[in-house]
Amino acid sequence: MKTERDDRVIYLCGSEELDPMPVQPFDKGVLMFLGEWSDLIRNMPRTVISDELRAFSFWLRPSNLLNMEAVYKSEHALGLGIAFHIAPANVPLMFAYTCVIGLLAGNSCRVRVSGRVGQETSLICSQIQSLLDQDRFEHMRHRISIVSYDQSYSDITEYFSKECDIRVVWGGDQTIETIRQIPMKASAEELVMPDRTSIAVLGAEAVAALSDEALAQLAAAFYNDTYAMDQNACSCPKMVFWQEEGSSIGQMASERFWNAVARASERYALSEIKVSRKYGSLFECAMLYPEIRQIKRWHNRLYVAATSEVPEKELQSTMQFGSFLEYHMKNRDEWTQAVSEKTQTLTCYGVDIRELRETVLRQRLKGVYRIVPVGQALWMDLNWDGKNLIRRMSRTVF
Repeated sequence: MKTERDDRVIYLCGSEELDPMPVQPFDKGVLMFLGEWSDLIRNMPRTVISDELRAFSFWLRPSNLLNMEAVYKSEHALGLGIAFHIAPANVPLMFAYTCVIGLLAGNSCRVRVSGRVGQETSLICSQIQSLLDQDRFEHMRHRISIVSYDQSYSDITEYFSKECDIRVVWGGDQTIETIRQIPMKASAEELVMPDRTSIAVLGAEAVAALSDEALAQLAAAFYNDTYAMDQNACSCPKMVFWQEEGSSIGQMASERFWNAVARASERYALSEIKVSRKYGSLFECAMLYPEIRQIKRWHNRLYVAATSEVPEKELQSTMQFGSFLEYHMKNRDEWTQAVSEKTQTLTCYGVDIRELRETVLRQRLKGVYRIVPVGQALWMDLNWDGKNLIRRMSRTVF
């Protein structure tokens, strides 16, 4: 930008000026760059890499990109040009995922990250820049721009919005409503990912029958779905529904499961501010929502609020930092009462995924966009919120 705005924008990596010309989705030069980036992350010492960053590098590995290409590539498609991504502050690595998806779709990507740039964001940006500085990746230098500026500078957002061919917004409903007031050029597309929440359905008999080792593996998978993002990601389950044939098996399965989750959560980095917010929020809910009949605690790392009926949908959004709602269903489909248009992911164990999917279709539910096994809630897919992201960020030439 050649205006007075320059000193308010921090360029963390990449170029100030982006190449507006699109390439085909899954361009070979882009795939080579992303493969090298994956190698950089995976070669880092395990002591300095987070579980989330390790998962990102696994998602980014060349074999996975080739699998994506086989499913999503079209020989008659081109990117749109410049994609302007506004990443959420509460899911630190989302800026990297959305940037990669935009590149895979054939676009140059400008990504705005929160003004509170963390250590991991700085590390990722330094890796990107180290690759861009290499002569063999000269073709990528004007295809990536990671920037940071205060969200109050709406004129900067407007500048980047009028430059882009598609604006991609990840954030809360209020953030999206605010940004939608900022104009783009008439031909530009917009893709928004608003507030979502997620649930889990567990089969009590299957959990009760698990060996101690298998139960520990299930608890670790559930931990990865939830604690890894402080339950802030839209796909992190906040409520667990138990499918059971009798109350005795349900209570026994529940006790075994949460004890195992409590053990898995011992490695969770729980700060004082998280404890304060978690404790205050949950006990405020206990006063406001009569359906909460009991709150079980395993030190400060795990709180479980048992409910006597399916709770109000608004209650789900208050769960954070290892706090969960729990309900023992009286019939197999009672979980549907908790579904709204904001329900994104349903994770499950010990129940039939096909049965769950058929229930969504039969009851014509407005929510539930994906159904995956426990442990795959955070696995990023190129179909998200029911949208084919490659298709939405590119165009087909008929």
